[in-house]
Amino acid sequence: MVVDALAAILDKAKAAGHIKGIVPHLVGGNGVSLLQYADDTIIMVEGSESDISNLNFLLLCFQQMSGLRINFDKSEVMVLGYTQDERKSIADRLNCQLGCFPTTYLGIPISDSRLTVAELRPTVGKLQHRIEPWQGRWLSKAARTVLINSSLSSLLLFIMSFYSLPETLHHEIATVQGRFFWAGEGDK
Repeated sequence: MVVDALAAILDKAKAAGHIKGIVPHLVGGNGVSLLQYADDTIIMVEGSESDISNLNFLLLCFQQMSGLRINFDKSEVMVLGYTQDERKSIADRLNCQLGCFPTTYLGIPISDSRLTVAELRPTVGKLQHRIEPWQGRWLSKAARTVLINSSLSSLLLFIMSFYSLPETLHHEIATVQGRFFWAGEGDK
């Protein structure tokens, strides 16, 4: 409930003109300024000096009012459309380290350009650890099917809601599913 207050603070600041969200021509209400899931937060503002100063002030106010501490050491600033010196200056003003793309948010790689198979492979590789073949040895075929559909398929749908996966990854995923489904005792 407390972190919802941060969303309200940023919305009021945006409405008052203290910060500007991004893509206001695509999203009503002066653009997008916040994406939040539990304690994972992405704040998006224009990089003007006043926006950065006002955002820094709002974050410090939020800390004081809520009693929560923002860990600036774990926070990163991603800056697009500025020179390297300007990027570093923005990161310094927010007291954060300068991040780079691709990065990960909620387990999904995010990039400012097209993701390669190599960048998507670790995400798909995590799925393999969810259902190892040895786990299927003691399950019926029906139980294996349910586990594949509930675990592997739902995670893949989540990833594919963002990206169209290359054919090579589809084959790797089918191999993982097949190994789990057809797992038997010994060399069966």
